[in-house]
Amino acid sequence: MAKDKPQIKLGIPNLHRTRALIEGKVKLEGYELDITHEFKGPGDRHNRFNQGEFDVGEFSTATYLRTREKSDRFTALPIFLERGPRQRTIFYCEGRLNHPSELKGKKIGCFRYGATAVVWARGFLLDEYGLKTTDMSWYVSGKEVYIGRELPVKVERLDPPEPFGKEYRHLSRLVSEGVLHAAMVPGDFDYLGIFGGGTLPGIMGQYPGVRPLFEDTEEIIRYIKRTRIYPMIHTIAMKTETAKRHPDLPSTLIRAFREANKLSTGYMSAKEVSGYEKEREVLGEDPYAFVLGETEKRSIQTLNRYQIEQGLMEKELPLESLFPIEATASA
Repeated sequence: MAKDKPQIKLGIPNLHRTRALIEGKVKLEGYELDITHEFKGPGDRHNRFNQGEFDVGEFSTATYLRTREKSDRFTALPIFLERGPRQRTIFYCEGRLNHPSELKGKKIGCFRYGATAVVWARGFLLDEYGLKTTDMSWYVSGKEVYIGRELPVKVERLDPPEPFGKEYRHLSRLVSEGVLHAAMVPGDFDYLGIFGGGTLPGIMGQYPGVRPLFEDTEEIIRYIKRTRIYPMIHTIAMKTETAKRHPDLPSTLIRAFREANKLSTGYMSAKEVSGYEKEREVLGEDPYAFVLGETEKRSIQTLNRYQIEQGLMEKELPLESLFPIEATASA
């Protein structure tokens, strides 16, 4: 009698890079997958993983680092489903700001203080314009997934918070009215973060005057090539207890996601295929090879540094403590 395969509960977004897994074209060798892919938004997905609903799931990269500093509940895999620069996700109102440095002393809105996209955006302003997190006050429209510590800045919160996936319009209205001087929101990942053309400006632009603070594509490309930083927003993580119970599972998952990624162009439009080709040309490498290369290591360490500056973490974590040894294997 054949032995039943262990069942693994997996919570992931329905993207072209995951579609082959969702449709069963790629199997998880030696395991049965119970996949959930319908969520209210990334925040809902990450919150449900953090609450223990899934053995393996997409998780906020910044939240994972904070969680790992406190305990070893989770371990991450070098599977970064959504990446890209966050300059285009900082919005302001035309006529009310002449230079990013004028944000000093102002109130900035965000959908979650600890969201990865927001951590990256604040870090960009720190490195490029010398704006410290404590130079500004903060307003949050949505529900946090996990903070875990006292923050060093004043944070005003909408009560009750907007539900997951619905945090944008409120921030856009406040920016348009001048209540907020800028807002940091998620969206337009991957090549859209470099070249623009995504849906985010239209969503945020529903109120008069609201537009991205940074829209110069060549400037964004120069930043990427100069810093060799390419933000990862969402990461696949797993329960550490699951990894211990199934020692071969981390490497098996990495292989499966790589195989699904190889089939991803079959789910893309010609425009998307072209966009990802241009993204690779800018980087000189494939940011979705699901490896822990030098760009990934540098970016993770930068995200850790930003969280320390922003009061979200206390110390730098060794890379080897964040990923299993299988993560160092090449694609």
